[in-house]
This record gives sequence, structure tokens and C-alpha cells, in this order.
Amino acid sequence: MASKIWEASMYMVQGPAWSTTGLDVAAGRYPLSIERHVMRMADLLVPGVTTVTPHARYYSLHALVAIETERRRLSPQQAQDLLRRCEVVMAAVSYAHDHGETGLPRAHGLDALVGRLQGGEVVMAEAALPVKGGYVRNVWGFWNPYAASEVSLGILAPASMPTPGPACAAEQVTAGLDGILQLAARQSLAVDELRGHPHLCVCAGGGAADGTWLARLLCLPGEQPAEAAGLSRQNTIRLLARVMRTHEIGDVTNDVRPLIAYGDFLTSDPVTAPLDAAPVWRGVVLRNYAVSAWRRLWSWLVSQVDGLMPADDLAERFADSMPDGTLAAFMDGLPATVTPTGAPAPAEEQLRASDLPDPVRELAVLIVNARRVKELSGRVRDAFLGQRGVELGPEWMAWRLAESRSGSSRDFTRRLTHDLLIRGRRVALSKARRRPDGTLWLPTRLHERDGLLFRTSQEGRGDVGLRLAQLTSVLAGAGVLELADGIWRVTDAGQVLLE
Repeated sequence: MASKIWEASMYMVQGPAWSTTGLDVAAGRYPLSIERHVMRMADLLVPGVTTVTPHARYYSLHALVAIETERRRLSPQQAQDLLRRCEVVMAAVSYAHDHGETGLPRAHGLDALVGRLQGGEVVMAEAALPVKGGYVRNVWGFWNPYAASEVSLGILAPASMPTPGPACAAEQVTAGLDGILQLAARQSLAVDELRGHPHLCVCAGGGAADGTWLARLLCLPGEQPAEAAGLSRQNTIRLLARVMRTHEIGDVTNDVRPLIAYGDFLTSDPVTAPLDAAPVWRGVVLRNYAVSAWRRLWSWLVSQVDGLMPADDLAERFADSMPDGTLAAFMDGLPATVTPTGAPAPAEEQLRASDLPDPVRELAVLIVNARRVKELSGRVRDAFLGQRGVELGPEWMAWRLAESRSGSSRDFTRRLTHDLLIRGRRVALSKARRRPDGTLWLPTRLHERDGLLFRTSQEGRGDVGLRLAQLTSVLAGAGVLELADGIWRVTDAGQVLLE
């Protein structure tokens, strides 16, 4: 009898009734969680612009929707429909208008609409719907990425739908986007007709009333509610503009970064030297080299895991890439980090351009970057270090190098590999969440079972964005900067505004 009960129970037991079985191991972002300081500082230095807000025109567009929503007393659903239709119009006009090489990215949602636009017409009821086949699925279109920036600038008020803020200038916004509401109300849009509305293109804000309004809002902090935040942004804009006046800048990210991080320009130029934000930017850019090196080193480690691999074997792969000898000998052979004048030397850039194998190059960048703990001073050092003594921070790396200096470079990389594996696992577990259906979300690409590693996908290795490229494109859309023959420069209107 007992055996029959046990046999029946084998088929009856289903597991916990409150939980759906399964573990979702979909990868998350920031697997080592070493980006926070740089991202926080970028937020303080460039308030009102983020890595996902590249277009000045959308600040104006969302302001117009807020104005119309308030004027017509629209419901949230009606406001959503108006916003989505206006964004479709702007994307369609930007497709129809040949605006040349402006340095601006494509209008939001344009890629999803290209098939319809190539056919010569867009049916609004289809294109504006938040479903597959529409220009974007989010019910609020592209407002969400811009919302926090628009609130920080005072364009919108904090609310669950676009609502005019204290800096929302109805007259300038309405004048600059004249005609967009009428186009948004149509059943369809013909591409040929849209060519007659170039003033609604994403590139046309600089010469329009709404662009002039936004340019003043970005560049003149005294005209904003959040004056302290505005001063940081104004300092950053003046720094960026001065770099463009004195140097040929084609690629903002790659050309501006070394000018801020290294040499005497920042401290000797009569315009940049007095700027409060200048030394802070130097510290942040220098710290970002280390953040990028950790990300690339981790990406390389994850890429080496093929099938099931013991952690010791992964550590051995890193060790095998290192030269024989002591860690001290390897460290002493790396580029100088200080110029004869005492300014930071471009050691990280030199190593980036070297032919060292991936993991060795990234370790070398981390080593020269850690030297700067003792070389930097004042506000540069404060911005470089951030929170003191954190794991994988510059001070932590300097301590680890000092205690291991006399030992083998290969032993150091073996230990470092295990340190990174432990941290990656700890970060993933700290971000794990139980979902409403009972499943567990574990954000990681690298997993460990019974001492064996396996990966579910490759890890990213891109640099953390400092928002300078996005700030440049927003300022270009507002008429402060322009791209001429592949080189960024300050416009006449921008020079007047920044003097």
C-alpha cells in the first residue's frame, strides 16, 4: 500500500504552486558595475542632455504637444495620439528633406517608416499606432527618453503627460513648428508634398524661433529655474566651443577627449583655464579610460569561455598572454604619464593605439591610469577618484599593483581574473529580481555551475558615453554649432550667445 502511495505521489507533485518554473538569464547592462561615477559626473556636467537625446527639435516638439494638450484639455490618450502623430510628421519631413551633412543623426522612428516613405505615402492611422509596423511601439513615442531632460530645463513640468513648465515659451515654439499640427491631423502624408515643409525637419531648428529659444535655455543659466545646474552646462558648452574654435574637431568623442585629458591646453588657454568645469572634466575623462579598460577586459574574458570551462583555465589564458618576468618589469616598461611641464601625458591613448594583445593592452591602461592617483591634485584628482577606495577604482588598483609588484605578472593576472569573476557574480546576484510570475531574472552572460563557466552571449565593450557628442548635436540643432566640411565650428549666432 505504501509503495502505491509513493508511486502516485511521483505524478502528483508539481512543485510550488505560487511560482512559475524557470530562470530568465537574459543579459543585463554594466556587468561589473564600474560605470556609476562617470555617469553621475556626466549628469552633473551636462544636465538636460543625455546619451538618448540627440535632437534639439524634439524638445520643441514635446513642448508644443504640452501646450496643445493644456489648451485643448486633452485626455492622456488624446495627448498620446497627438504626440505620436507629430513625431511621425517630423520623421517623414526629415526623410523628404535633403539636409546634407549636418552631423545630426536620423530622426527618431525614421528607420521604421522608411518602407512606407519609399512608397511615397504614409497612412497616419497605421504609422502612428503603437504596434508592430508603427514608427515605435511605446505609447508615448519618443517622449520618455527626453522627459527628464525637458523637466530639468524647465520646458515641461513633472507630470505623467506632457505639461508646460516655467521655461516653455509658447510663442516661439508654436512659430518654429508652424504647420506641424495641421499635418499631424491628416489621414495620410505624401512625401512629395512634405518636401515643401523643410522648416519642420530635425535640421531646421537652428534658423527658427524654437531653436533660438532652446539655444538661450541651454547656454544662459540665469534664465533657468535650476541655476546651479545651468552653470555646469554653460561651463561645459563654453569649454566645448573653445576647443572647436582652437582645434579641428571632426569626431567629437575621439578628438575632444585627449584635448581635455592631456597636456597644457586646458590650464593655459585664457578661456578654458577659469572655467570651474574644466578640471572636473579632466578628472572624469581620465577616469573613463579605466572604466573602458575594465569593460574591455571583462568582454575579452567572457569571449574566451568556450563551452564549459574551469575558472582556472580562464585565468590561465589571461596569464599566457602576459610576458615573462615580474609585474614591476612590465609596469616600468609602460609609457610615461606626466609631461615635462607636469601635465598628464597621453599614456592611455598611446596604449590604445599599440599592437599589444587585447588583455595585455587593457591591463596596461589600468596600470598607467592607477599611477595618476599620486600624480593628480585638487579638483582634477577629486573628480578622478570619486568615492574613495571602491573595488576596481583607481586607488584599489594602485594598492593591488603595489602589493604584487615584486611577484610574477602572470600570477597577478590569475588572481585578477578570479577577482573579476567573483565581482561579476556578485553584481549579477545583487541585480537579480523575482518577477510577478515567480520566475527569477538574473542579468548575466557568464554563468558558473559546479566550478565550470559557460556563457550565453558575448559581452559589450563600448566606452561609457560622456554626452559630449549628444550635446554637440543638440547645440547644432539649436543653431549654436554647425558641421562645415567635416569640421565642427561655432556659428555666428553661437559666438554672440557665448560671449
